[in-house]
Formats: sequence, C-alpha cells, structure tokens
Amino acid sequence: MTAMKTILLLAMTAVLAAQSAQPAQAAEMPPNPVAKPGWVLDRQDEFNGSLDKNLWITNYLESRTPEWRSRARYGFRNNALVLRIDNDQPTYYANEPMKVSSIQTGQRTGLHKGSPQDHTIPTIWKYAPKYGYFEIRAKTSARSGVHAAFWTVGKQDTREQSAEIDIMEHAGIHGRAFNFNLFKWSDPKIQQVTQSVPVSFDLTTEMHIYAMEWTPTQIKLYVDNKLTRTLNQSPDYASGFLLGIYENAGWTGSVNPSDPRPKEFVVDYFRAYRKA
Repeated sequence: MTAMKTILLLAMTAVLAAQSAQPAQAAEMPPNPVAKPGWVLDRQDEFNGSLDKNLWITNYLESRTPEWRSRARYGFRNNALVLRIDNDQPTYYANEPMKVSSIQTGQRTGLHKGSPQDHTIPTIWKYAPKYGYFEIRAKTSARSGVHAAFWTVGKQDTREQSAEIDIMEHAGIHGRAFNFNLFKWSDPKIQQVTQSVPVSFDLTTEMHIYAMEWTPTQIKLYVDNKLTRTLNQSPDYASGFLLGIYENAGWTGSVNPSDPRPKEFVVDYFRAYRKA
C-alpha cells in the first residue's frame, strides 16, 4: 500500500469514528426527578396503575350534560394514564358530535364560560391552588378533528374568577406545534393572549414535559425544562386543573372516518409544587 493510500485510509477511518461517536438524538424527554430545587411537592399523581380519587373527578364539566355523557374513558399502560376516545363512547351532548374524556381537580355547577346547564352538581374542589409550578409528561394522538389539553379554569367563587390557561393544547391539524393561551372570559383584569408554540419533535409519538410556573405577576411556559414563553400577567385566584382529549370540538378540522379509535392522550405523571 502506498503512503498516500495509507493516509487516505486513516483519514476515512477517523471520519467514520467521529460520526459513530456522535450522540443519538433522544426520541423522548425522560421523566424529571420528583424533587425540584426551590419547590416543595404539593400534590402528585404518578398514574402507576390507578387514579388518585382524592385528586381527580372523572366527569367533564358534568352540570352541562347528563352525568353518563360526561364520564371519562381511561385506563393505564406502562405506569401512565391513558385517556381515550372510543368507538362506543357517547357524545358529550345529544345533538352534537363532540366526544371527550377528561379528568379534573374540581367541579361546580356552571363552571367554565357559563354554558347551558343540564342539572346542578355539588361544588367540590379537591385541588385548586393559587400560584406554583405544575408539570406533566405526556404525548397525544391528536390528529385532524382531535385535540388534547393540559389546562386550568378559575374556581369561580365570583363570576369574574373565570380565566383559563391552556398550558399545552395540541390540535392534530397543527402538527408540530401546540397552543399556549390565556383566555379572560369574564375576568376584566386579564388581557387575552393566544399563541402557537412550535416544537422540533412529534407530540404524538414522543413523551415530553410541559410545565407552567404561575406567580402573582407572570405565567411562564416550560417545554422539556426550558423556558419557552412568558406572559407578564396572571389570574389572582385559585384555579382547578384539567387533562383531556376531545374529538369533533368544532375548531380542529374534520375527523377522518378511516382514522381508527381509540384516540389517546397518554400522561406519565402530574406534579404540582409550591414555593419552598
């Protein structure tokens, strides 16, 4: 072998070795440790095969519709909650196509936007904090006509306490982006903000971490522990949390009839923290 060929062979070997040494891009974000510096764990559900009934109600805004229509379809897989839209699941309203499976940390008659009511229900708040750090690790199967959301609603001790924060609202029609919204509804102190947050990963196949830091003056959005958006305003009252998947909600495009169910929103954990 000539000296030149030897040099070329060694150079090619070095290039291949360097390429093979490059770290593979992570497909998912691993779970965070439960301990978070500067914060105290306030509530959590790791969804390890069961649902904490001291934290969650499994009927979605029940006073709007007959109780049996508001029930969530859910199960567990690989120590994660799986909220489902099933073939045989009833629609939320009798004369509208929307289906929903959602769990929430509180309820009251007329909660959220004052929609028409079907019946009265007890006021129950299992968890309704004011300020803190709130985090899930999740993936959706949102496709056209489907969306999944991690969001809050004001406790509504008064009519004005009604603002909604959409921490992560993923509609399948938006692909690799999700909504981060603040809706004022009846709160005169809130300025409404709606925005799309693009990401570099597939929200439907990979588990990632979505979190909100909520203070008296700001709402901060974190994606995979990185500060991504900041709003310089916030609701100044206690709010409940919801996790849900929706089909045919009216703003997410048409459902493909050949798109198989179940549609799923998979949540590894929910964790809520207060300042240390």
